[in-house]
Amino acid sequence: MAAAGAAAGAAFAASKSATAKQPRNASRKTYVLVHGAWHGGWCWRDVAADLRAAGHIVHVPTLTGLGERVHLMSPAVNLSTHVTDVVNVFEFEELTDVILVGHSYAGHVIPLVADRIKNRVRHMVYLDAVVARDGQAFLAPDVADGRRKDAVDGYLLPPPDVSWFGIPTDHPLAPWVTRHLTNHSLNCLAETVHYRNGADADLPRTFIRCLQRRDMSQPDPLEKTIKGKPGWAWLTLDTGHDAMVTAREDLTAMLLEIS
Repeated sequence: MAAAGAAAGAAFAASKSATAKQPRNASRKTYVLVHGAWHGGWCWRDVAADLRAAGHIVHVPTLTGLGERVHLMSPAVNLSTHVTDVVNVFEFEELTDVILVGHSYAGHVIPLVADRIKNRVRHMVYLDAVVARDGQAFLAPDVADGRRKDAVDGYLLPPPDVSWFGIPTDHPLAPWVTRHLTNHSLNCLAETVHYRNGADADLPRTFIRCLQRRDMSQPDPLEKTIKGKPGWAWLTLDTGHDAMVTAREDLTAMLLEIS
């Protein structure tokens, strides 16, 4: 018995030593994928699975009051709440060197995250997002006031039909998306953005435009602002707004190429 125990102990020690000597995978990346309005971390299910299958670390936080956290919705939930949601993922998961991806409304969330913890972000990715400007809200004050009149309980905006997100009603995942969409707080869209540390101005940034949701007969004002500017990369996907649903493989491939 003693001999067997000694042998087992030696084997364990050898195994532990071999594991310790294994080189760290320098190519392994960490992604934080932030969803847009009415969505939740659930919308990244397939893209996250593909990124993980490629050997990367992926976090898909659900913002307060949405998705499986819908029970936490209240008038107090605003843009600042959602920024803290994402910052806390960095803090409690002890994340650094992160590729931070924001879809749609999250284009207002992720630069505020970078403004607070810029040294822990590696690359910013705006997926068909509204890029936040200092001193502005997602919705202009007059627009927000108009929407408030028809909002549920004075602040909740019901989700639109999936077709609004560029998902055909006959798409196999359309029923799944419809079941998971939840009301979004107008207070998140009405809060003004204020930067204290320059946001993401000195970080590498990529914008991915989903072409099928735009009127191609009109120029894209954001393309004029971003394309060709130092520090920015401009990419396009020939798909609808919810590219993580309708162009999973192409979007995953783009994210894998980002360094």
